[in-house]
Amino acid sequence: MVQTDASSAEETGVIICGGGPTGVVLSVLLGLMKVPNVVLERDKDVTTDPRGIALDEDGIRILQSIGLYDRIYTDIGSCMEVFNFITGSEPDLTRKPLVRMVHRTTEGGTGHVGFICHKQPAMEKAIRDQIKKIPYSEIRTESTVIGVSEKGDTVQVEYLDAKGQHHTLKASFLVGADGKTGYVRKKYLEPRGIVMERCEQSMYEETWVALNWKISLPTEKTHPDFPLWRLGYTPEQVYDLFFPKEFRFLCNPGRPSVCGRFGLPEDRLWRFEFVVQKGEDGHKMASPDETAKIIYPYLTHPGSRYGLAHSVRFPADCITTLRSRPFSFVARSCNKWALGRVILAGDAAHVFPPFGGQGIASGFRDASALAWRLALLQRNRTADHEKILTAWYTERKQQLERSLAATIRNGEYVTESDPVKVFIREWYMWAIQLIPSVRKQVELGPRAAGMTRYRHSPGLPFLEEMRGGLLIPQVYAYNFKTNGICFTDDLIFSPAKTGLFQLLVLPDSPSEVDALLDHLQDIDKLSNDLLRSREATVLIQSVGCAFEPSTVPPQDLARIATGDEFAADAVLCKNRPPPIGYDERRLKKEVGGKKYVILRPDRFVFAAGDTLDELREAASKLASVVLGS
Repeated sequence: MVQTDASSAEETGVIICGGGPTGVVLSVLLGLMKVPNVVLERDKDVTTDPRGIALDEDGIRILQSIGLYDRIYTDIGSCMEVFNFITGSEPDLTRKPLVRMVHRTTEGGTGHVGFICHKQPAMEKAIRDQIKKIPYSEIRTESTVIGVSEKGDTVQVEYLDAKGQHHTLKASFLVGADGKTGYVRKKYLEPRGIVMERCEQSMYEETWVALNWKISLPTEKTHPDFPLWRLGYTPEQVYDLFFPKEFRFLCNPGRPSVCGRFGLPEDRLWRFEFVVQKGEDGHKMASPDETAKIIYPYLTHPGSRYGLAHSVRFPADCITTLRSRPFSFVARSCNKWALGRVILAGDAAHVFPPFGGQGIASGFRDASALAWRLALLQRNRTADHEKILTAWYTERKQQLERSLAATIRNGEYVTESDPVKVFIREWYMWAIQLIPSVRKQVELGPRAAGMTRYRHSPGLPFLEEMRGGLLIPQVYAYNFKTNGICFTDDLIFSPAKTGLFQLLVLPDSPSEVDALLDHLQDIDKLSNDLLRSREATVLIQSVGCAFEPSTVPPQDLARIATGDEFAADAVLCKNRPPPIGYDERRLKKEVGGKKYVILRPDRFVFAAGDTLDELREAASKLASVVLGS
């Protein structure tokens, strides 16, 4: 996979600096597209510190795209069912929330729940395991980058291995996914004018303490004097009482906080984050004495709740602190995410406040949108890489704005301290939620805005006049060839397919299939082989139909499937909530009933049309539009 030239410098396709979530996902995506790549990671092992804990449905979908769906609910995490926004200054986790955002439903258009609460070390390990399976991808740990240079059409990286030995690695591109203090931006790009700027949408900048606990269950044997045993409570019930399942945003004007479980249920991990007030020292506030003052009141229940004379506190010796440290929470983004052949992704390009669970997900979106462009550039060495990379981060900044807007709304709920504004907010939110349709929109949270759709500007690789720029929904399908239920992404973007772009054909009934596939092979040459007609996916928009073609076509054949069919699948629906609010016709609605859809590898629509002539027109423009020529 890595070649050595006469000067002893190794060569690969793409070098990725940083083996965190963004870097390793990018590596797997590149490997699946047969782009040789090497990840250089400074540390030896995956960190055991669970940092990020929330991943939205786009992030879940991207984990699915790299073959990890079967590990999401078994190794990585569980559904983050509800976000409760609780007001007031009393330390009470059971108080009725002012606002609830419900994430156990399947209404976001991806076929997944809204959020999972994950254990980051388990997720990173699972992704690295995928790298080992792909011959085009490699990760080198204990590799410290000490120099970057560009010459002609190559980037050269100097690094030291675990023994201090010097190595040189060359590639067409270097991606800095090494975080906000990493080498690529701080040492190489910042002196060349790349700077991290504050996002205009959010002026919020504060220090918070993030604390992770591992909880063990008290029992009658270990804690015989615990007062709830004689009332008939079990250890599991006690755990649920003090560490409730649903996530909580504590809109306490005196000390805004966030808390909830994460990881697998059996992990019994709990996150608590709180703001550091002006005049307080973040490191001191992260100490055991100070965190106990802030958190233990929430774990102390009044005895009257149980008919007891004295208050009841969860046993402190059943709590192990895994991490407690201050972090600066701010929204920032680089002015440019690429210069020459050096690219920034993930936290190296942008950082988020914590209120929307968008940090890791945004890095995943960077990787998904970047991977196919790097694959395109590997296949078209003379293409204008600067135009293609500028189009990449221009699009991504649009989606970043949307994610940041949702994060800001969450943050405003949590951190508002002005008593007048708090009063107005609470009465306003209470009043508007009396309207069922409005309450539903509030419960959906960011998902109420619908699927992401890019605004077109010159150089962006989609045809706006043909419904391009839309993130295609994912639904469930019944595959006629395997006689089983699957996700449509897995059908459309099967690893066995070699075309970079994919064609989706959407007949309303089996009787339309033959006509829609007739003369389809014409598009191969028109698209400069970016599309391959034999790899098209046919998804019949009819539930429960049978398929008996006059001839058996080579294309993948499926029909849309219901939520009940998905729920009945013991593998796909294991350990996750069954689909709630799922619409099997969502995909057809979003593309306006079009029959042909050309899809980019990042699941965005390039173009959609009703007729074969419209498909030919779109296919003939594909190469020139995506290559920027």
